[in-house]
Amino acid sequence: MIVQIYGTKTLEDAAALVSLGVNNLGLEVEANPGDRATMRQIVDRVRQRVTTILLPLFTDVDVILQVVKEIRPDVLHLCSAEMLPLDEVRAFRAALGDVRLLQAVPVGLPGRSHEIDSLGLALAYQEVADMILLDTYAGDDAENSTEIPGWIGITGRTHDWNVSRRIVAQCRRPIILAGGLTPKNVTAAIQAVCPWGVDSHTGTNLYMGKKDLTKVDAFVKAVRTWQAGQMAD
Repeated sequence: MIVQIYGTKTLEDAAALVSLGVNNLGLEVEANPGDRATMRQIVDRVRQRVTTILLPLFTDVDVILQVVKEIRPDVLHLCSAEMLPLDEVRAFRAALGDVRLLQAVPVGLPGRSHEIDSLGLALAYQEVADMILLDTYAGDDAENSTEIPGWIGITGRTHDWNVSRRIVAQCRRPIILAGGLTPKNVTAAIQAVCPWGVDSHTGTNLYMGKKDLTKVDAFVKAVRTWQAGQMAD
């Protein structure tokens, strides 16, 4: 089971997450040169120790390709709510070369998941992406959400896991489950969805840009304890 942790903004946090056994290190990057330089330092520091996932918080394709060239992550994560058309993603994927592509697919809140054809999107985008991330999309239901308008995820809320379970059952690509996962609910999420990996951002933050290492440790241990139980069975 892959453990992916987002929200790292410092070299110190990045090194600590590696030591805690995180597999995938998620890094949001702004377009400004200072943030790009920091992300490059982090990727260089942890290279070959974890898989680095770069999430640009901007949508200009040419700038994204330039930033990928500068930072050289293992994986690029696209999560704009205005998903690129398939043909454009296909061309974009080819331009990335050896960098793999993680495509976010929105899943609605419980009781509202019928408003999004999440399964249809996942089945379509698996043809152009290397991996799929299922994340909560709250839309206009912003209460108790930290969602950034125009983006999929960063809500701190779980979505309809029944939809995610159907996607896992029908997709050929590795599926990472995100959306409101914490040390307290990650085991239940794994049991309900059976994903390839699990992702935490808000649920393991001390505050935005700073990880709560105690929560990250508990999150990783919860996943590994579940794994050990599966192997024992």
